[in-house]
Amino acid sequence: MKGAKLIAHAEGLVKGILFDCHTCGQCVLSKTGLICPMSCPKGLRNGPCGGTLDGKCEVYPDNRCVWVRIHERSPEDSLSEPHLLPALDANLINTSSYLNLVTGADKSTREYLEYLDLGDSRKSQPIHTPSNLESKLKAGTFVTTCELRAPRTASMKTVHRLALQLKDHFDAINATAYLSARPSLPSPLVASHLAQLGIEAICQTTCRDHTQTTFISELLENQLNGVNNVLCLTGDAYVGVPKIRQVFDMDAALMLYEARHLREKGVVHFSGDKVKDAPRPYLGAAINPFTTPTNVPIRRLKQKIAAGADFIQTQVVFDIAGFRQFMELARQEGLDREVFMLAGVPVVTSLRALEVVQRIPGVLLPDSIRKRLTSAADCAAEGLVMAQETAQEIRSISGISGLHLMFFGPDHAVLPEVVRGLSKGQPNEERN
Repeated sequence: MKGAKLIAHAEGLVKGILFDCHTCGQCVLSKTGLICPMSCPKGLRNGPCGGTLDGKCEVYPDNRCVWVRIHERSPEDSLSEPHLLPALDANLINTSSYLNLVTGADKSTREYLEYLDLGDSRKSQPIHTPSNLESKLKAGTFVTTCELRAPRTASMKTVHRLALQLKDHFDAINATAYLSARPSLPSPLVASHLAQLGIEAICQTTCRDHTQTTFISELLENQLNGVNNVLCLTGDAYVGVPKIRQVFDMDAALMLYEARHLREKGVVHFSGDKVKDAPRPYLGAAINPFTTPTNVPIRRLKQKIAAGADFIQTQVVFDIAGFRQFMELARQEGLDREVFMLAGVPVVTSLRALEVVQRIPGVLLPDSIRKRLTSAADCAAEGLVMAQETAQEIRSISGISGLHLMFFGPDHAVLPEVVRGLSKGQPNEERN
């Protein structure tokens, strides 16, 4: 026992100097270009997260993103589908990776996960889940979704009122929770309330706040409450105060893999437990089209699709020209045939909200947009017009199956105005 501890200590010291080793005890340096993925501040086993811009880390913007560096060192084609590394085995942390390799103790966490065979051209496959969102998307409907924030009190009155205002204008509503690390009612509870009102609800779940066990438990809770859509997110890092221990037991791709494995096999992948009448959620993920280099978000999107994503909600789009370039590359790679893309449309209706937008990790806010809103005589009116223009322009991009409105302001009543003029039939082909 003492010998093993001495070996682990010596190994950590040497590899810490050479590779910034974080002594996880299940080393994958040979698979990540000799860059330790655990040196990511979120400890992501697969990445990058959506907070990356200009190749910089969300948590430490002065540093290069660890996972961008790993992608750049990939010996494979720059647009190839990445392998999926499994979650850590917590029992091996601070032990010797060399000894674990020899004994085989780390075999299940060192080897790549085998992607499920989900078939090709998945958008045209038969309906697989109870989700009305899936039914509409596969019927060719151009869908619109929006968000409602979980209340920070033990009352659903505000959610109830707003949900009834939005119900007839949107095909689904995301229940967001724990914004900016502040406590609130959980997303599954709010999503359940929306479902009771006859609204197609999307539960948002982040690996920042979940262990593998609690994530599976949440899927069961959603099934019980008639919530048939789940958006799997990595989650923003909590930086500063309050100092909260963040979980990151998985990354978003691993969450998708666990949920899809349960849906397809009726078995919890990480534990091997069989589940009778297993949940069959329609699975969503997020992607930041503005992460650079441009091949990185494409590779991450491929990984999430392979892990099990059915639909994608993108980061908020202020730079439409940049978004067109991302979608062109996605179409060239055939991703528009595999997953439904819902583009994030910003609805900014106050200067205070604009300040919040500028602090959100991963948001690319062109200076021209900032000046347009700050110089407007009426920021709310200008923000509404800008959102309508953005919605119409994105509507014309080939490969886009819907819009996801991301609201920054005091009054949700403006949201129906953004989508009122949009047709709900088949998406248009991109104009030349």
